[in-house]
Amino acid sequence: MKKHNKYPNLFAPIKIGQITIQNRFVHTATVTGYGANTSPTPKLINYHRTLASNGVGMIVTELMPVHQTSIANPFLVSAYDSKNNKLFSQWASAVSNKGSNLIGQIGHVGRQQLWNPLSTPLSASSEPDPLSWTVPRKMNLSNIEDIINGFCQSAKLLQNAGFSGVELHGAHGYLLTQFMSPFSNKRNDNYGGNREKRLRIIYEISHKIRDLCGDKFIVGLKMPCDEGVDGGIGPTEAKKIALIVSDTMPIDYLCFSQGNFSPSLEDHLPDMHFPNRPFQDIHAKLKDSIGKLPIITVGKIESANAAENILKENKADLIGFSRALISDPEFVNKIKYNNESSIRPCIYCNFCWGEIHAGRGMKCIHGDSDLDRKPSKHSKNISKRKNRIVIVGGGIAGMESAATASKYFSDVSLLTNSESLGGKLKWEASLPGRSIINEEINFQKNRLQELGVKITHTNITQDTILELDPTHVVLASGASLSWPSSLKKIKNVTDIIESTYFLAQTEEKMEGTAVIYDQDHTSACYAAAELLASRFEKVILLTPKPTIGTKINYISLIGVFRRLLKLGIEIVPFSIPTKYQKNILTIKNPINNEINQINEVTFLTFATPKSPNDELFQPLTNSGLECILAGDCDSPRGLAGAISDGSKILNKLTK
Repeated sequence: MKKHNKYPNLFAPIKIGQITIQNRFVHTATVTGYGANTSPTPKLINYHRTLASNGVGMIVTELMPVHQTSIANPFLVSAYDSKNNKLFSQWASAVSNKGSNLIGQIGHVGRQQLWNPLSTPLSASSEPDPLSWTVPRKMNLSNIEDIINGFCQSAKLLQNAGFSGVELHGAHGYLLTQFMSPFSNKRNDNYGGNREKRLRIIYEISHKIRDLCGDKFIVGLKMPCDEGVDGGIGPTEAKKIALIVSDTMPIDYLCFSQGNFSPSLEDHLPDMHFPNRPFQDIHAKLKDSIGKLPIITVGKIESANAAENILKENKADLIGFSRALISDPEFVNKIKYNNESSIRPCIYCNFCWGEIHAGRGMKCIHGDSDLDRKPSKHSKNISKRKNRIVIVGGGIAGMESAATASKYFSDVSLLTNSESLGGKLKWEASLPGRSIINEEINFQKNRLQELGVKITHTNITQDTILELDPTHVVLASGASLSWPSSLKKIKNVTDIIESTYFLAQTEEKMEGTAVIYDQDHTSACYAAAELLASRFEKVILLTPKPTIGTKINYISLIGVFRRLLKLGIEIVPFSIPTKYQKNILTIKNPINNEINQINEVTFLTFATPKSPNDELFQPLTNSGLECILAGDCDSPRGLAGAISDGSKILNKLTK
């Protein structure tokens, strides 16, 4: 097989057990929410088919329950249920026919039975779940035997359907971790106590699966490298566990992950505030200690170049990707065919995770409509229409609309008032921890250049638009934060975007207290609070709600609180500002109408609901033009809404 010129290690085959994987790209287990009624759906199967078509070497499914006591959510596919046999075969064939290998991740949630209040949770001990404080029933020997049989029967069903193997889910605080870890296992029988006894359930499961399924079936184990809790599995304990696994169990590979359902859950899915590859050094040291077993490393591996270097330096054997593949399913083939510049970047916002756990199914900020895409090299030329399209607005909605329109129309122009593209997203990218957002802006800019979109930086009026003689106008001119309804307008008080623009450009220290009135509840607001904390003596966040961050996914919200608490930022719930005079801010509790004051307030700003900047819509419509609203100019929703509107603009342009 010919070596890849740029990434010879990434595209080198590897043998796992007795099965050869075509390259080192692994789609790690990722909850999609695409299943239904505990069965795989065409959408779930098609998602994995698309990844396989685009060159992913090995695909690991999301957690599939092995027993009826682990029905965490009906969108999870039951591995133990023979009603799924036909669909399992379709699933496996969809992947294997494209040259990839499908691995079923099988497991049991144990005490983390968060979605079904009527179910009786089970665990190694009756220690409460650290997220929900659910107290499980301690499993007796009969329960343990049932669960072990469930793992084995599930593995056999998947093998019969054509799956290449299974991955035992022993990470993220689920049942196998609950047995494995001294943090959760307080037993004093043959399944608890010393390390070997805590591992006995995995020992028995792995040997029985091997006896049942034979050597030509992959059996992997996902396990914690660091639970991130006192008394749990840390790197030293992980090393000792991995050595026992390697020496005594028929396991074909190890995949390391981190965090459990305590506040360390944010480590499970490191967002944009984490450095790149935050846990790779731990994984590398574990690989060095174990030696013979192939190791999959995961966690914010930012590029093909970074992945290649990990392999080159023998720090891992396979590279786990998930969010990068959600952001762009063609990720692997674009790398393979030297088209990396067209990869749609993942900015690690964890929007996908939030959508899944809100029950809406996995979506990226870039949408979920591209699952049927064919590899780039097979795309066909499209005959373009001759309409003249003018896009008004240089933010993300405008750029996405222009890129979409230019694929189908021969004359597309984009007008912007600003000296640079990016809109308000450019402001967000200037805030602490959010600079990776520039990658999305740069991707959009480069794409417009490649597509030949004409970009004009000008003072936009009705006349400047009409001078271009358009057939259609797309107004994507964004929205502006509204003045707080509870407060009279005050000179020198501006919204959070305007007021922090200049602060981001200076290191000057300010006296007094800065107050943010937060009706926004997004990550940008709290990044702005971090900026203010670096300039002012004290920062206070006011919100009319009981807490902050209601628009942020739980994993990333843990990080928000961690950073705000570290900086000493005070959070005052149930508060609205009513008067600001002589550095005294009066606030009112909307629940009990109690009045309080905050003294020495030298800086007041607000993050409030937005009002669309649609002033040009009616004049343009009155002039006889077909005018379409997009993004926040249509309805303020944020980045995902802006991209979604832009990507679907053809539905309105071609009516």
